[in-house]
Amino acid sequence: MNKRQNKIITISFLVTVLCCSIFLILFALRDNVIFFYSPSEIEKKVSNGDIADGSLIRLGGLVLEDSFQRGEDNNVSFVITDLKNEINIAYSGILPDLFREGQGVIAEGYIEIMKFKNKDDILKKQLKFNASNILAKHDENYMPPEVSEALGLEY
Repeated sequence: MNKRQNKIITISFLVTVLCCSIFLILFALRDNVIFFYSPSEIEKKVSNGDIADGSLIRLGGLVLEDSFQRGEDNNVSFVITDLKNEINIAYSGILPDLFREGQGVIAEGYIEIMKFKNKDDILKKQLKFNASNILAKHDENYMPPEVSEALGLEY
């Protein structure tokens, strides 16, 4: 073989190894990626069968006004809405400081699909979300209190 054929073989081998490496990395990460869904998207995906019972997902939306309830031992429940659909959230732990009703939140946890029949024997699905982590979001207009005081604004 001459030098040109050696270079072509070496480059082909390296490209093949690179492609295989990228494929293996992406294949390994596909189970670790957690997608962010709104309540409407979750309802749609559950009805299509794209999300199964016990799936680890992230749910985002607004905390519905007057839906927050505090139980014993740091157990809380509230409702997340995207102003079209709502999902009940159960969480045990300490909530972030920015958490409040009407504020945007992201809940990471497991979806629980409860099936029941109504009085007309029609099978209904109700969703409950068991959160393991709650992240409070603030809007993009956030300004530290010191800066707002210096500017004479009320925040």
